[in-house]
Amino acid sequence: MKKFTLGALGIAIAATLIPSAQADIFTVQEIETPENVRHLFPYGINDNRHSIVLGQFPLDIEIDLTKLTSGTLASVGINSEEDDLENYELSQAQYDALINRLRDKNNTQIENQRVTYYYAGYFNGQDVIFNEVFNDTDPDTPEMADSSDHLFNGLNNNNVRVGWGTAPYEFKEFTYTVGEGDSAEQVTQRYTERAFIRQAIWSDGLTTQTYAAPEQAYLGGETAMMDINDQNLAVGFASVALSPASQAFADTCEERIADGTATRSLYSCMWQRWFNLSTSTATNLQSFYSRATVPADRSIYDINAVIWQLDANGNVISSQQYPPLMERGEEDDGDFSSYAFAVNNNGIAVGQSWTYFEGVQEEARRIKMPALFIDGETLPVTESTDYLWGAATDINDENLVVGFFIKRVQGINRYVGFSYDIDSDTLTELPSFFNGSSTIPTAVNNQGVIVGTAEIDADLSAQRRRVGFMYESQVAGAAFINLNDAIACDSGYFIASAEGINANGEVVATGIVAEQSTDDNGETVTRQVAKTLIFDPVAGELNNCTGEEERIERQGAATGIWGFISMLLIGGLITVRRKLRI
Repeated sequence: MKKFTLGALGIAIAATLIPSAQADIFTVQEIETPENVRHLFPYGINDNRHSIVLGQFPLDIEIDLTKLTSGTLASVGINSEEDDLENYELSQAQYDALINRLRDKNNTQIENQRVTYYYAGYFNGQDVIFNEVFNDTDPDTPEMADSSDHLFNGLNNNNVRVGWGTAPYEFKEFTYTVGEGDSAEQVTQRYTERAFIRQAIWSDGLTTQTYAAPEQAYLGGETAMMDINDQNLAVGFASVALSPASQAFADTCEERIADGTATRSLYSCMWQRWFNLSTSTATNLQSFYSRATVPADRSIYDINAVIWQLDANGNVISSQQYPPLMERGEEDDGDFSSYAFAVNNNGIAVGQSWTYFEGVQEEARRIKMPALFIDGETLPVTESTDYLWGAATDINDENLVVGFFIKRVQGINRYVGFSYDIDSDTLTELPSFFNGSSTIPTAVNNQGVIVGTAEIDADLSAQRRRVGFMYESQVAGAAFINLNDAIACDSGYFIASAEGINANGEVVATGIVAEQSTDDNGETVTRQVAKTLIFDPVAGELNNCTGEEERIERQGAATGIWGFISMLLIGGLITVRRKLRI
């Protein structure tokens, strides 16, 4: 089973040690963050108390200023005409800004160097080990070192982890002609290119396997594994065809190259389209339902949910694709896809699929909704028109599914958590902390205990604080538990989200701490830093960490945190973590 975590973020500086704290309900262990990254986010925990984690924000990347555009340099105060770029010494603030600008998700300039930002990690009970199977380390090859990202999404009780990684980039050149006759001039454009968008990865710690996409046209395709059960049944998704609109776009790109009017390579042309689609939002939700931004997480490809049966060494025995909930409308030529995010030990997978609101097959009514993948069929969790968007994020061995919908509450679109019992066909909205609290469940164990993240402040602010929660869905009258009240009030952590819970009731969560460092001017700077925490249950009662002293103590970690946490909701995230576009 897996837990569908909410995406990735960006925060700050390495670390003062905070000792484990005794709590009334949980004791807390902080997993040590490796020294080459600033932040460590959890993604799941198995019954062995091992965890998959995400290292974020590298501290040791070499940035070649000669391979950045003048506009990128100017954004951090560097003049490409006057400064000695080869010997220029970056300040800490400039380094931080460039790392954020040069990571894939933010790097809109294909001419720029690109840098690794995410590191797939595994905590074995003692140490965190990063797996960077695609990262190039050979200086004699054209690929750039430290230019690929890796992410683990799922972990089974055999300590096998699955995820995906991106290909390393290399610099290439494209020459075209501007002007005519005697005024004609050749222009050479430098750009970055990679062999594929991403490929699924499997690892048992000794061996790593990778899995190419069925459709690889133009950009090399994309596959991802999101979860794996104890019988080595892995689930995820893979590109299976170019969408009709992208094929037409590709034809135009090729025609311009053939007639000599192109000003960019075929790869650059298709990459720009993919980048724009991958960072697009669901504009129909904004225009028809709300002004809230919902990431659409699209692609040049049609993508299908896939279930792979693997052997103990990660070799594929068989695989099955699952199409979207509905067929694409005749007038809709965009990508139309399905994604599997989690699987239980009964072989039932859950995730998300494109479909149409009220079943009307028009482009303006495209939405993503929770989906079940069972015995060759893609099935909806619900067809109720109360919901405008959603995803199933996890499923336990009792066939209890959890996830979220987007629903209009008091005139505003809110994330509403749900549970769905497949066997009884019963859909239940989760209560949360208050009516209108945006709630995203990330994981459920076999006892029906659900964890995730939810808003805790019932004010009208656009950025309401979010906390990790726990909810015993099988206990009558149970209430949402704010995990900040389940640990000692003086722990020093602000618990923003819980990403996983195992059969023993052990929880893996994201804790934010305010840490101080000294900048290049000798000034003290306070930044928010993400820590991976494991909560071990003990007998006791909830604290009430609402007193003025405790509130102030944690205020440093809570202030401004929503901008930080909101990046977790890279929704499509849902295609969120899941399909997490990072």
